[in-house]
Amino acid sequence: MKKVLLCALVVFCLVAFHANAQIEWDVDKFMPLSEVKTGMKGKGYTVFSGTTVEEFEFEVVSIEYNSYPRWHVVWAEGTSENFKRTGVAGGMSGSPIYIDGRLMGAISLGYFNQRERSNLFGVTPIELMVKVAKRGMEPNPTYASAQFLDLGSEYVSEGLNMMPSLIPEDNKILHQNPFNNTLTSNNNLNTQKYSLQLAIPVALPRLDAATMQLLKPLFARGNMVPVQAAGGGDPMKKSPIEEGQIIGTEAIRGDVSAFGYGTITYIDENKKELLAYGHSSFGEGNVNLPLSGGFVHFILPSRTRSSKIASATQPIGTLVQDRVPAIAGLIEKLPNTHHYIPVTAKVQTSDNKVHDLYYEAARDKTFTASYAAAGISGLINAMEFGFNDHTINVKSVITLEDQPELDNREIVLKNVFSSSGSPGFNVSRTIMAPMLDLIVNPYAKVKIESINLNIKIEDKRKTASILTARVDKLVYRPGEEVKMTFTIRPYLEQPMTLTGTIKIPKDTPDGIVLLRAMNSSTYQLWQRSRAPGVSRPKNINQLIKLLQSAEPNTNLILELSAPRPGLTVQGEEFPDLPISVMSVMNTAMRVGESGYTFGTALHTDKIETDYIITGSAGMQIAVDRNAQ
Repeated sequence: MKKVLLCALVVFCLVAFHANAQIEWDVDKFMPLSEVKTGMKGKGYTVFSGTTVEEFEFEVVSIEYNSYPRWHVVWAEGTSENFKRTGVAGGMSGSPIYIDGRLMGAISLGYFNQRERSNLFGVTPIELMVKVAKRGMEPNPTYASAQFLDLGSEYVSEGLNMMPSLIPEDNKILHQNPFNNTLTSNNNLNTQKYSLQLAIPVALPRLDAATMQLLKPLFARGNMVPVQAAGGGDPMKKSPIEEGQIIGTEAIRGDVSAFGYGTITYIDENKKELLAYGHSSFGEGNVNLPLSGGFVHFILPSRTRSSKIASATQPIGTLVQDRVPAIAGLIEKLPNTHHYIPVTAKVQTSDNKVHDLYYEAARDKTFTASYAAAGISGLINAMEFGFNDHTINVKSVITLEDQPELDNREIVLKNVFSSSGSPGFNVSRTIMAPMLDLIVNPYAKVKIESINLNIKIEDKRKTASILTARVDKLVYRPGEEVKMTFTIRPYLEQPMTLTGTIKIPKDTPDGIVLLRAMNSSTYQLWQRSRAPGVSRPKNINQLIKLLQSAEPNTNLILELSAPRPGLTVQGEEFPDLPISVMSVMNTAMRVGESGYTFGTALHTDKIETDYIITGSAGMQIAVDRNAQ
């Protein structure tokens, strides 16, 4: 018992140690805003190249109070030659600014299109940044758990209608170089809203336009700008952890990478906590995200606004506070693998070579699915092509961490995609929508343990459209088979005939029934329309079952349905209940638990094909027990 109490006391002390900030206001180290005067001169520190922190000089120009509610800004002008060469630059956010040997604040703002040698920059006062640490320095343990997304109005009919639209209506963007003018102007990134706050550069390898679209929500929500660079894997594996050095978050790391970065402003004397950026990342408050050091390749000068080009080095800790005046983090030597979801992939490319791939996606409550999807999309397109005829067979396994309420930890998804577009984007669809549905589900907090992909690519398009459909007669007896004959046109081939049969159940009453032939996506839309209650799971296990219920795109589904109502209760369909029973079960006392269906499915069958079928067909047939 004493040992248990002792262990509990140790844990309590450790928690208390982290919860109470080590960063304290110190008038000998910090200069309050009240002491800052126009005309004062001082020194700033940042990395212009490599990992060497360089000094530059400045002069205070003015002080702007309430530039943002309760956020004051000191405006200064860089006066030394090293600063004049580039001016203020993206990635300088957080660069410490000293006056008379005391830390006054951090670079955070800078105007676009400054005239030559007009090197103005804005400084966030250190007293505002210290208050961020006072909010608590303990990682948020539930940060990456279930969280509803504000996805705006861009939705498509995928998954459970939670997946944001990834491809804009104007497809021209898919054929543009995604890095053109990324440091100048991009209306889609809403740079006007953040015209003063320095953007956070996100170092990415050269990615195709379709993959960049997967990351677009990241840039649109945060004040971030993509820059083409090796996001990771630089020969410099370790960088110093000190004021003025690069710091940031690796959203993706491994065979593909994405690294958003700024600069360290202050480290406490115990080397346990730090402040950085001088502004927020996403402004999410108490968070739990990985932090890494960085290596600066160079600063890219620009007439609009320059940017540091950097790569990630070693993990250095955890980001715990993300607020308007600053970000704050813990410096830790422990491995940070718990911050990431491992993704492994075995890919057979169209030349029959097999490639083993590995990368990790950061556990982020909003963008994890985008990170995971962008990683495989970028890798596939890099190994094959950005846009061309292709067919891809994909098997993805999303494994959840074990927890009592789960009936099944593994979500297995198999499908075939074919088009003349992006092969990588087609692969990404198999994991992005299901991940979003799992992350935002309101039933249980689930944690994705790993993702495994098995992919086979062919450089041939295998699609076909339905031209005609017919049946052998119009009146059938219960128990008879209906034979359907289709004329389909494969892509760039001559039309061909396809046949299939579906049996009318023996207990089908006389009358008119509807016979439909649909591809997989049309079938899902029809089921959501016919029996909406089935597509609205009531618990996590129903959600997992629903995610795995999709038919392969190569199947042509045949369905017989009757125009009589059924009932769904708690996500399950009951098609053959008497009217009196349905009335009792669907009373006003049970609103939300049950609902009627718009028609009853009598029987469903499928035709397996070698093509992804587009189009559908439907016709009415009669059921008559006395038919000849």
